[in-house]
Amino acid sequence: MSLDDRDRLARRHWQKHLRQAANLTYVALGMLVGGAIWWWGAPPQGWFFPPPVGALVLLPLGLVLYSLGRGWLFWLRLRRNRPPTTRN
Repeated sequence: MSLDDRDRLARRHWQKHLRQAANLTYVALGMLVGGAIWWWGAPPQGWFFPPPVGALVLLPLGLVLYSLGRGWLFWLRLRRNRPPTTRN
């Protein structure tokens, strides 16, 4: 296997991780929106306390997953974690 092949495989692996981290943030945002809609739509309608159990699970879990996904994206995009682009 040549160095160019290794670089290409490393870049593909890195891009795969970027997609996974981005997808994690999308799922987490969906959980946040779903939890907010659940809370708003549950009877009695509006932002009442205590919130429904489903919303109480989705909102903090979505917040934690979103934070983890954004942190993972930040870490992957650091210069030291990027694969080499080309070799001469």
